[in-house]
Amino acid sequence: MPNLLSRGLFNLFFGSRRKPLASLPGPPPGILGNLGDFLGAPPWDVCAHYARTHGPVAVAWLGPSPALVLNDPAVIHEVMETRRLEFEKGNIGTQIRHSVTDDTPFIADQGADWARKHAMDPLAQPWTPAWQAAQVEPMRAALEESVEALLREPSLDLALALRKLTFDVFCVATVGEKLPTSVYDDFILLAAAADARIQAKLPLRFVSPPKGFAAAKERFYGLFADKIRAARQAPSAHRVDLMSWTLREMPDFDDRVHAHLLGGFFFGGVFSSSTTLTGAVHQLQKYPAVEERLAKESAALMRVPLDFERLKGGSWGEAVAFEALRILPAVRVFLRRSPLAPTQLVGVTLPPGMTLMISNQHLHRDPSHWVQPEVFDPERWLNGGAARNPLGSGHFFPFGRGPRACVAGDFAMVYLRTALATLFARVRIQVDSTEPFEEGFFFGVVLPKGVTGKFVARQRATDSTPMGAPPSSAVESA
Repeated sequence: MPNLLSRGLFNLFFGSRRKPLASLPGPPPGILGNLGDFLGAPPWDVCAHYARTHGPVAVAWLGPSPALVLNDPAVIHEVMETRRLEFEKGNIGTQIRHSVTDDTPFIADQGADWARKHAMDPLAQPWTPAWQAAQVEPMRAALEESVEALLREPSLDLALALRKLTFDVFCVATVGEKLPTSVYDDFILLAAAADARIQAKLPLRFVSPPKGFAAAKERFYGLFADKIRAARQAPSAHRVDLMSWTLREMPDFDDRVHAHLLGGFFFGGVFSSSTTLTGAVHQLQKYPAVEERLAKESAALMRVPLDFERLKGGSWGEAVAFEALRILPAVRVFLRRSPLAPTQLVGVTLPPGMTLMISNQHLHRDPSHWVQPEVFDPERWLNGGAARNPLGSGHFFPFGRGPRACVAGDFAMVYLRTALATLFARVRIQVDSTEPFEEGFFFGVVLPKGVTGKFVARQRATDSTPMGAPPSSAVESA
């Protein structure tokens, strides 16, 4: 807490700015406001601490500028849903625009700009659910191929290994095939450039892109443009990847925009999905009975070709995925800005352009809502649990809330369920330590650090059981 002199100096210079917000609780600011709280601590932990200490709505001072920290589901609903057109996203668009493109709806302005871009997004079409369902078997095959390679590695940084695995599987879902490692390298370089801007402590004009950035961007998006041209020249009615499906359903879609959206799909999902898988693996190592139940269910699923219907609704694997998204969500802070014109919220008039920090860290672990919130317990999602806390609800919004929630959230669930079933039917992923791993930040997404281990082939009595044979009683009882 700032000392008396520091607090007095802040009030001397900025006291007039505090008066409109005086009715709201929050930590007392020093000469640098409350910036000290955020130095060395993840912002989501600070937001959760404010919820416990100051309540569901608090004011923090980032230097002389106030920020509203929201942990109140009703107020978050107001900002992200009923009054969403008033509250723009934070400056994430400016930070990542050099690496993505203006065609992506993710960085679109609220209102007409977002509506136009969202309407043409292949991930927001009436046929998108059919495309998602068709990805299960191709993704399973791609995952099994990646698993065989990872089994040969004596030690892995699991966060990085699962990131590359996820990228490869997303390639199959997007263009129908895995792409060369050089494409992954270009993708990571573009992401690192955006991350440098996100985490910059200096004005963005002083943040230079890394060496080779322009060429990498041209190659990355150019590859998708080349794939689209080739697919137009040799159309197929049988290919189920997103590119081919879009060409059939939207034949007049602009190829340049199409290529940009295919490339943007990776930025929107690879980091968050692989982080969620890493978190799930870490938790499963801590709770062996949960992992064993997942392995048995997964083995039963793999006895016949995997399909979407058998992955849906009420399975243990789905419960594991939900619990991983609850306890270790990949995105934990969502930023909004108040409008330039004066507006009322939580009983006060907000200054123009005020930052709103919306975090799910506390709400996903709120003891007033969840039983034993710190325990990884997939059982909570069974017997109506998922219906009581649907994705995007007050205490469970790993993909955000409202119309601007992640457009690929449904696909992410299909991927996570397919990945968990495929991986845990085939291998046991040994983690070197189940101590809490360090959490960094990359491209706006939590990055687990120090989660090392290896893939070990799972020895099962059912290994020799032919495809399609009835499950053993041990599997059936799971």
